[in-house]
Amino acid sequence: MHIVVVDTTLTTPPTGGAQTFLVNLAESLVKKDIRLSVVTQPGSETTIVSALRAAGAEVCLNVWTAAHLPEEKAPLLAEWVNQSGSDIYVISISPDVGWLALPLLDPALATLSIAHNDVSAFYEPLKHYHPFMDCAVGVSEAIRRKIVDDCGVPFERTTSIAYGIRSLTAARVDEMLAQPSAGGPLRIGYVGRMVQEQKRVMEFVPLVAELVKRQVNFELHLIGDGSARLALEAELNRRGLHDRVKFWGWLGSHEVAQRLQALDVFVLLSDYEGLPVALLEAMGHALVPVVTIIESGNQELVQDGLNGFAIAVGDINSFADRLTQLAHDPEQLARMKYAAWQTGETYSVERMTTRYLGCFAETKARIARRDYRPDPAVSFPVMPSCRSKYPLWLRRIKWRARAVVRR
Repeated sequence: MHIVVVDTTLTTPPTGGAQTFLVNLAESLVKKDIRLSVVTQPGSETTIVSALRAAGAEVCLNVWTAAHLPEEKAPLLAEWVNQSGSDIYVISISPDVGWLALPLLDPALATLSIAHNDVSAFYEPLKHYHPFMDCAVGVSEAIRRKIVDDCGVPFERTTSIAYGIRSLTAARVDEMLAQPSAGGPLRIGYVGRMVQEQKRVMEFVPLVAELVKRQVNFELHLIGDGSARLALEAELNRRGLHDRVKFWGWLGSHEVAQRLQALDVFVLLSDYEGLPVALLEAMGHALVPVVTIIESGNQELVQDGLNGFAIAVGDINSFADRLTQLAHDPEQLARMKYAAWQTGETYSVERMTTRYLGCFAETKARIARRDYRPDPAVSFPVMPSCRSKYPLWLRRIKWRARAVVRR
């Protein structure tokens, strides 16, 4: 089997769980003698590309150039895929070219898309191109429901496949929980992009201030980077709170796993998510999740009061209440850490890989009885986000001038 995955964001920082999951999947697929080709484009971020190649995947960076418009990239991509001998074409993340190529692909290919987040960037292209999609995957059940309800994809051509992570062993968890923690600080962590949009990281400032006001003994460890990091550091310094917070920056996956083992609680302040890989990894490393109540992701994992706490978006006082509660009750903390681990360890890489392999097989089998594809003799219109009122020749000049400036 030969699978082609398109993700044009792999080389654009900051990357997140929607990109890193592909490394785990690649490693597992290659071990099963499945050929995996990942199509992306050149960029400043090389970590994911290097990890994919180390896992045994082929990474293609030169199917098009920066000078090509999206509608010029699409036939180049389609030609490359059609000549690659591939069986399955997967759009992971692509705002344009991955979708624009669909009408140009060999009909013998099985086609899949993955919706990683509960936002229009994943739903809108699918609404337009769903007649070309043999299976639409959501990373959560909430996203799958929206694919059916809002994107026009029949239920039988959809599925949900959760991310997979590598959890601690039961023996390691028992060892960690056996270590006395009474009297020490509550070690709170966050792993992810340091951005305000979606992640709401600036709310760590009032949260830290409230915990200090309540005289809670705690440490906050922030792992990641992004456009809001400098502002967050500056505001914590301005308010005299910086001594409670440690910024670690971007860490490799092994280093993140090591840091997680030294923490107690994982805080996520987001106002929307897909299925947060960082949350899964935290639970798989026995951190108690204290997260927001949002439509997709968090509530599929967190049972309030049992294996974590779920709190309304923006309710900083309630976040502080729950963290204060855990800081003052080591027995409850240990009990909930174990319950969080029990949930996290069920989301294994092996489980994810098995689900994808089953999905690939079912989708390939569906090709023979397709009755939903548009007539190939009729030109299919490009999706609205890729249309322009300007003539092609003018857009080419502007696009290529921008490409020269970026170099």
